[in-house]
Amino acid sequence: MAAQPMDGGVARHVVSLVEALPRERFAVDVACPRGSLTWASLEGAAGVELHAIGSHRRPALSDARTLMALLPLVGRADVVHVHSSKAGFLGRLASLPRRKRRACVFTPHGWSFWAADGAEGRLYAGLERVAAGWCGAIVALSEDERAAGLAQGVGRPELYRVIPNGVDLARFSLPREPVRGRILTVGRLAPPKRPDLALRALAQVRERIPEAELWVVGDGPLRADAERLAGELGVTEATRFVGHRDDVPELLATAECVLLASDYEGCPLSVVEAMAAGLGVAATDAGGIGELVRPGETGALSAKGDPEGLAEALELVLSQSGEMGAAGRRIAEAELSLDTMVGRLVGLYDQLMARMRE
Repeated sequence: MAAQPMDGGVARHVVSLVEALPRERFAVDVACPRGSLTWASLEGAAGVELHAIGSHRRPALSDARTLMALLPLVGRADVVHVHSSKAGFLGRLASLPRRKRRACVFTPHGWSFWAADGAEGRLYAGLERVAAGWCGAIVALSEDERAAGLAQGVGRPELYRVIPNGVDLARFSLPREPVRGRILTVGRLAPPKRPDLALRALAQVRERIPEAELWVVGDGPLRADAERLAGELGVTEATRFVGHRDDVPELLATAECVLLASDYEGCPLSVVEAMAAGLGVAATDAGGIGELVRPGETGALSAKGDPEGLAEALELVLSQSGEMGAAGRRIAEAELSLDTMVGRLVGLYDQLMARMRE
């Protein structure tokens, strides 16, 4: 299993998957950056061997070294599952010489071409089209992610499986003691997550709900900009930047709702966690978010990039937080458990391995 991101939802997804795979069936090699959340969370785990990749300052040299490190790991694997764009490309390339003897699965966690425009976006889409032929399955986290890949000519329809994120429901079943007006946003502070939009929505909500406050859980390159903007908007005292936290379930238990202001998403883990914790969700209608959040039932949606609309969504969810949270929990129990996700992935692994033996 190879994963490139240092932190955020992709890392948490990989950690949850590796920890939940049945040890009587799987011994797992995990290739990821040393010092990443994935590395720190899995170091010392039974049945897991870690291998450092992607840590050199020069990207070209780092990619070459990553490819060389992956080759022997692929050689001893029955299943190769690669996560995110860069690790996905390099891992599939490393698997290419053995693709008729190794089952290879790719989960994009949001397409690379979503984050780029013009020639750069076309380049990324072209690379994805080429690499799609190097794997046995692409796992999309949402129908929207699948449709976006097919629209760019990435693979054939039969190559895809839609398997949404799942979480350990027991971890998110804590007694709730919500603080009036507390809003939580969880995610890496990077451009797709739009912390600026979240802060602008908060500033508008506070004009009508003065006790509203935003807890920002996560870190990333936009943190300094976000802290500066909070000052400019006059919401510094109503905003807490708490960085990366291992106690997200405990933090969710103190909040009234969760906010996500992203420009694009596959199946955001933060929304699945919010639903599992019994919280309503206010979010932008971006990517797969609309497949999770049911307006008027489990939360409210606004157009992307619209702070006024997002503020209205927040106010609606805050006014109905109990009912929406309970509905979200019911859906999480029925459709979004970690056991369900892992069971579907193991079934896919078995199907691909059987095909390799034919």
